[in-house]
Amino acid sequence: MIAAGGALLQRLSVRRGVPETRAPETAARLHLGRWRPAAEAAFAGGLLLVTVLPLLSMTATSLKRAYGLPFGPANATLANYRYILLETPKVWRAIGNSLLLSGAAAAVILVLGTAIAYLCVRRPSRWTRAAELGLALPYTLPGIVFGLAMILTWMEPLPGWNPGIYGSGAILFIAYVCRFLVLQLRAGLAAFALVDPSMEEAARAGGAGRTAVWRTVLLPLLLPGLAGGALLVFFTALTELTVSALLWSPGAETIGITVFGFEQGGDTVYSTALSTLLVLLLGAGCGLMAGIRHFAGKRGIRKA
Repeated sequence: MIAAGGALLQRLSVRRGVPETRAPETAARLHLGRWRPAAEAAFAGGLLLVTVLPLLSMTATSLKRAYGLPFGPANATLANYRYILLETPKVWRAIGNSLLLSGAAAAVILVLGTAIAYLCVRRPSRWTRAAELGLALPYTLPGIVFGLAMILTWMEPLPGWNPGIYGSGAILFIAYVCRFLVLQLRAGLAAFALVDPSMEEAARAGGAGRTAVWRTVLLPLLLPGLAGGALLVFFTALTELTVSALLWSPGAETIGITVFGFEQGGDTVYSTALSTLLVLLLGAGCGLMAGIRHFAGKRGIRKA
């Protein structure tokens, strides 16, 4: 009930403006003048404190021979990375499972989220508003609560019928789609709100069919927002833990479960090594997302 109230409050607080198809404005909103160096220094210091230092500490721990030893050349080693990458099959199994589940969920969510966002923006009704609120619930619920709901649902959806989904990787895929669909929906809503309906009307008036309108008008303009939402879904699912902690099964471990297992077993140097590799992967993904947004945005605006 609390989650539903929060989703409703968020829905009521959103006020869509008038659609305007143009490039995002990057000009400074506020000129700080002589206070700019101090503001930049404060911002950089805060970023260093809350982000960079914890990551450096984690990386330093992953390079130690044993947890608790002082960091230095005498205690530094790459053996932890060799162990998780070359001597532990479950790590590669977890990486493969996470990549497969996250990629498949992101692909399905990209299509579903874009279609629902289109209906919400172009054909709003009480049903689309209800769907928007309903899709927000799985994400606003605590992961443990949502995971428990998935277990109770798929153990026996109908009396006497067990489809075999619980205890397999399929339940993780279904859970990821249900939980993260709202992320793609939000990205789609924001993207469609920036495309004036007159763009579609002009294309149809020129004789373009529905497929041609999507291929030549909508997709070039929507691609930055939709691709950003899909990548956000992918990386969020890739690092998910709370839902997976209840739904994983032997052979269907994920990266988050593997890191948590190392830490629970007292192998902190292994958990930090795997976490450091994951951070590097996420950093590369963020760079890819920024590149897609930049080039797709320029291409879309040129076509517009």
